[in-house]
Amino acid sequence: MLTSFYFWIEFTTFIICLVNYRRFNSLRYKLFLPYLLIIVLYELGNINKMFALPVPGKTWKSNAWIVNFEALFEFIFYSFFTISTLKNIKQRTWFSLLAVAIAVFTLIDIFFIQGVLNLSSIAILLQYALLITMVCRFFFIKMQDMDQRAIWADPDFWVHTGLLFFFLAEFLFFASYTHMVEKDLAVYRLLFHVITSVAIIILYPCLSISFLCFRATKKISY
Repeated sequence: MLTSFYFWIEFTTFIICLVNYRRFNSLRYKLFLPYLLIIVLYELGNINKMFALPVPGKTWKSNAWIVNFEALFEFIFYSFFTISTLKNIKQRTWFSLLAVAIAVFTLIDIFFIQGVLNLSSIAILLQYALLITMVCRFFFIKMQDMDQRAIWADPDFWVHTGLLFFFLAEFLFFASYTHMVEKDLAVYRLLFHVITSVAIIILYPCLSISFLCFRATKKISY
């Protein structure tokens, strides 16, 4: 039920992106189309239980392995997007190096530490920690720039607003994952669905609004 909800809200955002694609004058926004297509296909696969694999020693199946790679894909995309907004070359370099280091660690965590069939919660926490830092950096820079156009017409503002709430919500969830999953609490699974639903409800409408901002042609850096 909730997986279908995720699919339709993400699919709607994909369609809005597709309709406005020709208005995008920035590589960062053009890349949203293939990114969202992959996310929609990912959710479609989840709906049809295409990724669920048996868990050794358990009676249920898990799609944790595909979540690991989806989270890494998401991290790489949004790292590129956010770093591209930075005008300071030194800051771009440092954040890029950190992003590459975390991406490499994620692969190590998946294959050699927590295992492919287990959720790589350690790496995912590092991913979200860096993304939250970069998004906060964006807002700090934005507050220093008093010459910007109306903020509600700025696509970058809407994207980063959605990302901030999404990453914070997901970070809080994964921070407690290792401790709570061992107890197999039903309330924890419910909490997961509530947090994820709220995060998606905030993020994807914000992305849609950012795409619609291009209806009035604006020049976006990079």
